[in-house]
Amino acid sequence: MNVWYPVQIRFRDLDPLAHVNNTVYFVYLEEARSYYFNQLDLEHWPTQTEDQINPTAEEVTHTSRISTTTIGAHYGMLVKDVNCTYQLPLIRSDQAEVGVHVTRVGHTSVVIEQQIRDAREHERIFAIGRTVLVWANYHTGRPQPVPPTLRAAFERMEGHAFPAPEK
Repeated sequence: MNVWYPVQIRFRDLDPLAHVNNTVYFVYLEEARSYYFNQLDLEHWPTQTEDQINPTAEEVTHTSRISTTTIGAHYGMLVKDVNCTYQLPLIRSDQAEVGVHVTRVGHTSVVIEQQIRDAREHERIFAIGRTVLVWANYHTGRPQPVPPTLRAAFERMEGHAFPAPEK
């Protein structure tokens, strides 16, 4: 993992047993993913690809449950799956950081693996997370191919190619 995000453990993150509540780990993972995306070498966030300019009949007739405005983003990432395996409890005095690593870029999805570790003693792992994101058209609610510019940005960040899978 080459992108690490420092975690600020807040008093409100703690449960009555004085350790970080299990649900808060997902917030830490989300914050680190957002930080990772901000570090990508992109001139601007992709808005559409050639395939998305002319939607299929199925895409046009599908009704999205996502509300967007006419000036808002029409394409972006949606969380399909996220999980967290807890290794050690986090407490208020811990100094933690979250590593983010894209492990796969598929036709419409991106797999991200994450690790919450001690910022000083890296061998102390608090949790391991995995997230599957889907590139989607917000108007139709349907998955779309990951834009080539985004795939290239992941490749630059991770230092290797993610071959485009067969459709």
